[in-house]
Amino acid sequence: MSDEAFDFNPSMVVCSKCSGIMRYKGGGAYACEDCGAEVLDDYGKVREFLDKRGPSNVMEIAAGTGLERSVVSKLLKDGRLEVSQHSSTQLFCRRCGMGIRYGEYCSRCQNEVEELHQRNIKKGVYNAIQEQTSEGSSKMRFLSNDKNDKKK
Repeated sequence: MSDEAFDFNPSMVVCSKCSGIMRYKGGGAYACEDCGAEVLDDYGKVREFLDKRGPSNVMEIAAGTGLERSVVSKLLKDGRLEVSQHSSTQLFCRRCGMGIRYGEYCSRCQNEVEELHQRNIKKGVYNAIQEQTSEGSSKMRFLSNDKNDKKK
């Protein structure tokens, strides 16, 4: 696949060569229905690089594909790429610090985060702050986006 000299924006579905319709083929590759031009999105570029070169680190991938390191790191965090099992590079769970191969959380923490998120959606979460009163007791109050609301 070649990426020739045309800029491809995945949010656009129009071929920059002939204005035909671009269709997703899978694996980060898009093909024009009219002229057959093929382009790769960022994931496709990384995938093609890894297919040719084998396991590589973020720096090698970025240099070989022309992508920013942050783009490659985001693909790892999004779970679209994973660190090789025998790699010296390791990612760590944001919550517990356990070693992981892709994403931001280990499977246990991911399940807990999703469960907490679902509970919050069902119950509704309110923004509240704790306020100290002059008597020393604590009270809770809701935050308001209205600038006219004042502390009581």
